[in-house]
Amino acid sequence: MRETVGEPAPSRPGRGRRPAARESILDAIRASEQLSRVELAAVTGLTEAAVSMTVRRLLDEGLVVETGRTPTGGKPRTLLRLDPAARLAVGVHLDRDVTTFVLTGQTGGVISRLARPAPAARPGDAPPPSGDHRAAHGGDHRAAHGGDLSPAHAGGVPPTATAGLLPMPGPTPADRPATVGGSDGLPSATAGTFAGFPSSAASTVGSSAGFPGAAASAAGSSADFPGAAASAANSSAGFPGAAVSAAGSLTDDLLAHLVEGISTLLAGSGVDPVRCLGIGVVWPAPAGGLPPGWDSPPHLRDWDADRLGRRLAEETGWPVLVENDATAAAVGEYWVARVGPERAFAALYMGSGIGAGIVAEGRAMRGGHGAAGEFGHVCVQIDGPPCWCGSRGCLEILAGPRTVVVAARSDPAALAEAGLGNTTGRGVAADFAAVARAARAGAPRCLALLEDSARYVAAAAESVVNLLDVDLVVLTGPGFAAASFVYGPAIMRRVAPADTKTWRRSVTVTVSLAAATASATGAAALVLQSHLRR
Repeated sequence: MRETVGEPAPSRPGRGRRPAARESILDAIRASEQLSRVELAAVTGLTEAAVSMTVRRLLDEGLVVETGRTPTGGKPRTLLRLDPAARLAVGVHLDRDVTTFVLTGQTGGVISRLARPAPAARPGDAPPPSGDHRAAHGGDHRAAHGGDLSPAHAGGVPPTATAGLLPMPGPTPADRPATVGGSDGLPSATAGTFAGFPSSAASTVGSSAGFPGAAASAAGSSADFPGAAASAANSSAGFPGAAVSAAGSLTDDLLAHLVEGISTLLAGSGVDPVRCLGIGVVWPAPAGGLPPGWDSPPHLRDWDADRLGRRLAEETGWPVLVENDATAAAVGEYWVARVGPERAFAALYMGSGIGAGIVAEGRAMRGGHGAAGEFGHVCVQIDGPPCWCGSRGCLEILAGPRTVVVAARSDPAALAEAGLGNTTGRGVAADFAAVARAARAGAPRCLALLEDSARYVAAAAESVVNLLDVDLVVLTGPGFAAASFVYGPAIMRRVAPADTKTWRRSVTVTVSLAAATASATGAAALVLQSHLRR
């Protein structure tokens, strides 16, 4: 994770690190919604004196509020909860086809959200890296095999298209964020089961989601950043120096795209932007930046994490964090679903590619170079086709969303089932969702393609479970949101036999209720974590 504008990056705990009192109390209240001081002492292991002193400071800061009393048979205990409106953060997910913007509070609830097509490539923009396997093969050899995803036939995928707009889930109340199961009439995840949830309907920016004072404002209202005058050009939030030339390069296009999206998001939220602590940006690459030869979309190809964070901070006046999207999705799940800090879990992310985030003791595992969680580059076929990363037989090249889409386009029956005949250029994520919808409706060829992909994903997921000894796997990201009904059961079938026979554990596989916006929510959560834990 990279942070800019003079803000120190949050500390990275060593093994066995005991969280500070402030951090422990905030996490405990978030996980349980409300607790008394006595209960906080029991849950955190802190002394009652330490709890009392820390709670007093949190009350003074406005982060925690007292809310009623609970009968205990003796003296009633005052309950404490987080004030969802006390601190806010913006989260931005830069994906290949679409950029997702969310505004969240410290309880994890999404106040407002917005989706924009990614900036389109300009004529003359740099082509994909020369080492890209797809550039050499283009997926053409699949046509000869009917789009088969079996080991003998798996291979290349087509170049990435742009401008696919994903449906967004409805807003979550900020003071009652969604949990993994047991909410809105959806099934709860129980030990050793797969809990599948339907994808949500589309929503638009400006939904207040029950957030105090967050009624949607009229388009074009002003939501100024600290020290920034309202910009008539944007008719929304003013940013210092935000007038990026429309005649500039694609890097300028990206910066203007981000500034406009954040401006519109805040203007539509109706909240006081002074409460915003910063901006989290996540993208489909390691947090440290794009390595040489990285399979990146054109609008991200000329950026590195430090430069992107610095430029966006200059335009908005806020500190900016930059993180990998799968890692952020895991943090978002921890933040929104109220997974207890004592529990380690893996969040498998599927967007245009595949990744993973691991959270232990409430902290994301990032590795020595910020590249932990490259789930899509687990080898699932020793002598498999070359991957753009330079290795062979990677999960993403054999069974990722783009591979499924090119297989569907190479198979006349699947092409017709998914209605992909006239959708060139819509984007991988949108096309994959179309294949998933057809499969859910019973289309046999589309279902077969997903099932073939799911076999590889399940095998790789079993390796993650065995390597890290986690008993919770959360499927998140728009790809799993669309196709969890195939991938979830496949993972359970793969891990259950050894769990029962040898490991004596019971793995739960579930789908995030905020799967489509998990990375953006996690980006905002990282900003909130870094400030609230200081």
